[in-house]
Amino acid sequence: MVYDPNLYRDKERFLGILTADLTPTQLDAVQELFGIGANMCSPYPAEQLFIEDKRDLSNLSHADLRRAFLDADPLLVIDAQTPTDGGVWYLDHFAEQFDVDKGLAENLDTLYKIRMDIRDVVITHVNYNIANTDIQNDLETVGVPYPIPENFVQDKIFCMGFDHIKYRYANPTWVIAIPDELEESTNGRDLNNFIPRPEIVYRIKEDVARETGLKSAWMIASDRSGEVKLPDGTKIALPPGSKVVQSTYDPDVAVPVYKKPEGSL
Repeated sequence: MVYDPNLYRDKERFLGILTADLTPTQLDAVQELFGIGANMCSPYPAEQLFIEDKRDLSNLSHADLRRAFLDADPLLVIDAQTPTDGGVWYLDHFAEQFDVDKGLAENLDTLYKIRMDIRDVVITHVNYNIANTDIQNDLETVGVPYPIPENFVQDKIFCMGFDHIKYRYANPTWVIAIPDELEESTNGRDLNNFIPRPEIVYRIKEDVARETGLKSAWMIASDRSGEVKLPDGTKIALPPGSKVVQSTYDPDVAVPVYKKPEGSL
């Protein structure tokens, strides 16, 4: 049994509020596009889009909507344009005094927000959280000037330009494999791919890897002992020689899984 923790991790919910009359089919399309973006990193994404009907708040500005849902990180707004342009508003945070002093924002009521391709929501959110980029830079790419006005018009939707299907499963994963599922090598040809050079490398057997949607490749592994616990409470003891191995998902084998959360539109 190859234990992949991605199969059991808790889901991170992105709150999307619906402010327009969309049909069930159109809402399903929103979920599908979000799922395509979530599956870019993994066939078992940790992210889900939970859509709530807030059409009674459609008269509120984006700033007032953000104030009403301060705990949402981020807050996504699904509006009448969504079925047409495939985009949502990503409402981030309000400008701080530092931003005003540095000429980044007009005033403290400036809301950092950007309309983006639904498929880019997950990867953009990750990039913002790890400071790989920031919303100010992305606003600049769609023509929003500095200092960012309190009330601005975004004429161009933000799109990262990925082929989300062709390049899906970009992130590696770390799985636990027992000795019967592993091969080892001390061949210099396999060891020379690593710096510093290890004494031994491991890989999941090809047939086992294929069954679990993974690629079989030589990697450095670490020992893993004890047991793993499944969501139902079942505990599985790991035999001696079990290893944690870095792996990548095989897009030709692993079937992407995304499910609309229960209770969501």
